Amino acid sequence: MGTTLRERATALGMKVVGKLFEDPKRAEAIASAIGRLERVKAALDEAQEKALRAAGLVTREDFKSAGKRLSQLKRRCAELADELDQLLAGRK
Repeated sequence: MGTTLRERATALGMKVVGKLFEDPKRAEAIASAIGRLERVKAALDEAQEKALRAAGLVTREDFKSAGKRLSQLKRRCAELADELDQLLAGRK
């Protein structure tokens, strides 16, 4: 059975990455660059959050928290509706 395009692309990608990291100096340089990029992204995210808070706007974390709380409230409403239905059914 032949390989799929995805399998061939994955194999080729692994081969390329293997060649890239074959040289220890190159691998170290790539790892260092990735580390710097991660630090820059973290600094940008922090600056963005500070700017949004300073402007009185909602941050990504605020949205996540609100979404979680909304889910909790929906579950609780469903539970209360079920309890109410049971109480009303018992009165009949």
